[in-house]
Amino acid sequence: MADLRVHRIVGSPYAGRVALAAAHKHLTVAWVDVDPDDRRAVRRLSGQDRVPVAEAPDGGPPLVGSMAILRALDDHWPTRPLWPTDPGDAALADLFARRFDDVWHGPAQRLAELLAPVGHDRDALPDRWRRAVDDDAARLQRWNDRLEERLLDADHLGGPTFGICDVVAHPFLRHGALGPDGAPGALPIVLHRHGTIDRAAHPRLHAWVRRVEDLHAA
Repeated sequence: MADLRVHRIVGSPYAGRVALAAAHKHLTVAWVDVDPDDRRAVRRLSGQDRVPVAEAPDGGPPLVGSMAILRALDDHWPTRPLWPTDPGDAALADLFARRFDDVWHGPAQRLAELLAPVGHDRDALPDRWRRAVDDDAARLQRWNDRLEERLLDADHLGGPTFGICDVVAHPFLRHGALGPDGAPGALPIVLHRHGTIDRAAHPRLHAWVRRVEDLHAA
């Protein structure tokens, strides 16, 4: 019997966060695949349409969204924790997670919304929007520069050991190093083409993607 039952859209990076955390904690997940165009079952379970949604391991209300699920995993299965035990370090990890979702995600999402309708052909856009694409692509590369700096003295984004910062970022950043990998939607293509993690320019970040990928596959 699985440790956790999670409703997801296949290939979603948010579900990828849950998969990565479960792999780290040696938990088994029963995945319930959701049709993006028919979320009635999710609505019946949770009263809303967002995924992933986990059926709470303690029998409580459903857990909506990747961060709520990750927090519940740490509370219910504290072995191999995702968050640091030191309160100050945990607060810094929370800050990283919020900035990643609120700040990093903006340029990536804008690029997806601009480029998907034109088949990811930048030159098919009016001049104004081509400049917007270039500006947001540069923002993604500056993020890669900052993440490369975080790895100067540590193997992981939050410090010497794997943790919540890696879980939050890897399912998105992996596409910059490894390609779209068949994942649905425009975002993986955008990240591969405009958020590229080049081995020469960002060697530590590229190596980190591979290390975390190996954990996911284990």
